[in-house]
Amino acid sequence: MTPCILVLDDEASVLKLVQETLEERGCRVIPARTLPQFRKIDAEEAVDLYVIATTLANGNGLSLVRELRQASDRGIILLSDRRNEGDGLHGLEIGADDALVKPLRQRELVARVTAVLRRTGKAAAAAPVRPRIDHEFEGYAVSLVARQVWNADGQEIALTTSEFELLAALIAHRGQVLSRDQIMNAIKGRQWESYDRVVDGIISRLRRKIPPKKGRPPFIRTVHGVGYTFTG
Repeated sequence: MTPCILVLDDEASVLKLVQETLEERGCRVIPARTLPQFRKIDAEEAVDLYVIATTLANGNGLSLVRELRQASDRGIILLSDRRNEGDGLHGLEIGADDALVKPLRQRELVARVTAVLRRTGKAAAAAPVRPRIDHEFEGYAVSLVARQVWNADGQEIALTTSEFELLAALIAHRGQVLSRDQIMNAIKGRQWESYDRVVDGIISRLRRKIPPKKGRPPFIRTVHGVGYTFTG
């Protein structure tokens, strides 16, 4: 099924680039230049992924991300200006899957969109056979290839791309302590300016989504002054 992507940005050049780039890859892209237009389209279409500018003439992209994440688990990618790159990082704290900095590079845009659609596509598909399990702990099961996590009852736990990549990085270094810089580099694939609160926010969400048994400590342990380690 062709994925539907709703793009919100008040820059016509950005909308054109995103639409042309992603439509060449087989996506259906619907552009919106205003928040009311975005809301109307979102109410009428079955959107798989949102691409949202953090800075808008008539609204706040970060507030919209918070609203969308509370309502659904659909993919969200933020677009921020280089001078406001911190907005994109803040978006990761509140549940966005990824963030890109304008001016956009087409190859990077395609790669990030593909990764998020892979997550949302897997979550939507009811596969008759569970993919290969790579790691298990206290009833939880993790498939690194399928990028899925299940609880002890066999129910899938919906994780954003950043949440899954952080969990996978900690599992890959089980028993080792990773600094926040190492974690950010692992989940973004390149070195970002270090924002401690971004990593802390993702860790906090993972702890809520993957809680330990009653009375047991969290699977992700804080090593004060250093970083985090996975003990599951």
